[in-house]
Amino acid sequence: YSLMGLHNYLIFVRKLNNMGRWATEFMHQRTTVSEHSFLVAQIGQMLALIEEQNGATLDWGRLFRKLLNHDVIEAITGDILSTTKYKNPALSAALNLIEKELAEETFFSQMEQPYKDLYRNLLFDGKDDTLEGQILRAADNIDALMECIFEVKLNNIRPFEEKYHMILGRLGESGLVSVKYFIANVLPGLVDDCERLSGRKSADR
Repeated sequence: YSLMGLHNYLIFVRKLNNMGRWATEFMHQRTTVSEHSFLVAQIGQMLALIEEQNGATLDWGRLFRKLLNHDVIEAITGDILSTTKYKNPALSAALNLIEKELAEETFFSQMEQPYKDLYRNLLFDGKDDTLEGQILRAADNIDALMECIFEVKLNNIRPFEEKYHMILGRLGESGLVSVKYFIANVLPGLVDDCERLSGRKSADR
């Protein structure tokens, strides 16, 4: 009887309920990886609706698969900070390889077919160049941006003010209409009661 089939997958995924983000930083409000995944799904849904309102056609099924599964591998690896994972292409490629090997060993080695192949495709179908992949990347960044905003509001200035501006700069490079809309029309409401961020934003203009 398999100890590493579909039931084992569910047991591992529940670990995300206890895994906090930003593990190396002090935080007043630390989000778990599972909470982050839900919020990324909500943000991604909002971005997709804005894209549709501006004439884009997207695959909603593919989008939600990406949004829901993008951090499941962290049930094995823990939360790896993006500043570490994407420090350089060689490190990113090495970490991706390690993630796939660990998933193969932990999730897939004794998982029954056809679910082994189905889940293998789900877990590693993430931030590609498709519209859905771009929305996932943006939604992931926006949730991290919001985490920074809430920490700055609670006077946890370092390093979250700096991280806020770094992530905002990254979002500013996105070509998505929805991201431009978010920065122009949604973000001001999020920082409106935070003098430190709204003041900086006004000064930068």
